[in-house]
Amino acid sequence: MAERTRVDWVDGAKGIAILLVALAHAVQWTVLSGLAPEFWNKINLVFIVFRMPLFFLASGLFAASIIKRSWPTLWRTRLSLLVWALLLWTLIRFGYFSLLTNPAGFDETNPFDLLLAPVRPSNGLWFLYALALFFMAAKLMRNRIDWRVQLGGAVVLSVLFFARADTGNIAWNGIGRYFVFFLLGCHLREWILAFVNRPSRLGALGLGLGFAAAFLVLAGLILTVDSRLPFITGTLVVVSLFALGAGLLVARFLVGFRAMAWLAYVGRNTLPIYVVHVLLVSLITSLLLLYRVQAWLDRLGPALPPLVAGLAVAASLLLWRLVRDLPVLRYAFAVPIWFAGRAPAAGEAAASPSGETADPAERMLPRSE
Repeated sequence: MAERTRVDWVDGAKGIAILLVALAHAVQWTVLSGLAPEFWNKINLVFIVFRMPLFFLASGLFAASIIKRSWPTLWRTRLSLLVWALLLWTLIRFGYFSLLTNPAGFDETNPFDLLLAPVRPSNGLWFLYALALFFMAAKLMRNRIDWRVQLGGAVVLSVLFFARADTGNIAWNGIGRYFVFFLLGCHLREWILAFVNRPSRLGALGLGLGFAAAFLVLAGLILTVDSRLPFITGTLVVVSLFALGAGLLVARFLVGFRAMAWLAYVGRNTLPIYVVHVLLVSLITSLLLLYRVQAWLDRLGPALPPLVAGLAVAASLLLWRLVRDLPVLRYAFAVPIWFAGRAPAAGEAAASPSGETADPAERMLPRSE
């Protein structure tokens, strides 16, 4: 039961992260389309300290054992699904937005960007690309570079990219910003698990107060001064660390309630949500624009981003459940054996989308045969 509880709160943390990612995209689409008020953009900026750091930290928590595997096994059990999903859904998104106008104005129909996607992703699927590189980098550094040196270098890199470094590409900027959080999960796993599973009241209180103070300062700077200021200071790394600790404790608290069991379910099934929800957010926004002159839509405007995000997440999971056992269509969410290589041997975990093993104890999507 203790192991199950541990996994539940990790899943809960991932559930919170993917919901915030969906909300971020819903904000972008509805605000740029003129359906939701501008203040949602600033709320989006506040959550930059929490969304992707939490996602990568949760992925790194189970990476330590995974990077010990041989390269062929690592490919079969981890990297193949990440690469497959990136390539397949980049093609799907290219075709989708070539047929249907993107109401937010983002262009994903450039053939040159499509060709460069394997080395320079230019859409929201960059998380898959970054995670694959993180696993490879962590394996290459294992037993070669002291973990403290790894973390120190990653912190410097994160501060630089949060402050002013810019490669001109969303994927490479994200890699620079978030590698440190993956390494934190990988190298401080036991400490993090012990802290969250058995938090001291004093430690939890201190962390909560520290996060609240840092979060309020950040929110104040973004909402009242200049949205660019926090990025110039580079202090977002520190705020993110407070946010992660508080977020993990909140996830552990929430999954203890039967009514919140859905949150862990969402966290266990992030891949279908991650790859599908943007298409649904775009579709829902386009449909809402047909009614933009209606008074009811104006009244609903301030609440539209969370409503659109929630609907897109639910529809993504429904689509996955409908096709996951169907011939051919199931490979939208599972890597075919011809791409990954031979089936996993006895004791090998199947590929999963977020870096955890797929055994029953950790309950991730199995690789399709």
